[in-house]
Amino acid sequence: MKNLLILLCFTQILIAQPKDYVKISQDFIEAAKFGEGNTEEFVTLIANANETDLINQLTNDDLKKAFFINLYNGFTNYALKKDPEKYKSRSAFFTSKQFVLAGYELSLDDIEHVFLRRSSVQYSVGKLNKVFPPKLEKKFRVDKLDYRIHFSLNCGAKSCPPIFFYDPKKINQQLDVATKSYLTGDASYDKEKNILRVPVLMSWFRGDFGDKKGILKICQDLKIIPGNVNPKLEYNEYDWSLFLENFKN
Repeated sequence: MKNLLILLCFTQILIAQPKDYVKISQDFIEAAKFGEGNTEEFVTLIANANETDLINQLTNDDLKKAFFINLYNGFTNYALKKDPEKYKSRSAFFTSKQFVLAGYELSLDDIEHVFLRRSSVQYSVGKLNKVFPPKLEKKFRVDKLDYRIHFSLNCGAKSCPPIFFYDPKKINQQLDVATKSYLTGDASYDKEKNILRVPVLMSWFRGDFGDKKGILKICQDLKIIPGNVNPKLEYNEYDWSLFLENFKN
């Protein structure tokens, strides 16, 4: 009888413990990567997340970035593998509130532009933020925008950065690696013409990168261009072909 009571008490303690939602977001990515059949389970766990526990767990920007990057990539991969036809209307796919977090209906644009870009006005190229954001946005959004997130988000297109398992304890190193890998692979400098070609997403979100001056500084730091030049910027075309197996090892 005593052992049974101990077992029941231990079980109740386990049940009462809040779920680790950052870990759930990481497991969601792993399930998507290996094609495991339990991705629906993670979608349900995220939808039914306890709002108070989630707020208490996402206490800094490293935790928020890891959680929401994983969530964005996991939701995108899950939804498009389930119904690739959705990708034919990309605008509707990104704006429709087809996902649920802690009871709140969200779109992929909400995750990217609200939580990760700190309530950025979507078509302002990173120049404007909402003056009076709703309470939900203030609860979950990052305190400071980090331009490196643009090299971590995978929208399903071939030109997107690869999907990776983001860990809040390592996220700064991981985002540095993601940024360097993407830019050194996609940016190029024509010394003779003094033209720097960079990914077009650096035009779409130019304010996030600090406009031309910031873009040049990033490319100088990565040794893509020397420090004593002021090249003309050109932007590479984006390949929107659907590609759902772009996972980083």
